[in-house]
Amino acid sequence: MSTQKRRKKSRSRGRATKRAARAVPVAIGGDVAVDVAVPKSTTDVLTEKTYVTAEPQVEIRYAATLAQALTEPAVAVVKPKSTVRKEVVARTRRSA
Repeated sequence: MSTQKRRKKSRSRGRATKRAARAVPVAIGGDVAVDVAVPKSTTDVLTEKTYVTAEPQVEIRYAATLAQALTEPAVAVVKPKSTVRKEVVARTRRSA
């Protein structure tokens, strides 16, 4: 099990919703007008990329018992350690 903490994903959309809305004047009564925000149609594009890297990891193996420690030296072993990293890119695309 990994000892690294996972980062919490942000759920906020940021300023994207503010930029997509435009104000449209709407007449309610005779001479009263109110600006109503009308959002533009958008499409969210999610792209997930997976990166797998293999790095060498040096492990020193010591003897298990005192008798082995007196007769056999410690051995350094190189083992490949693979790490998987996922990256999610979210983009907003306006529809024509």
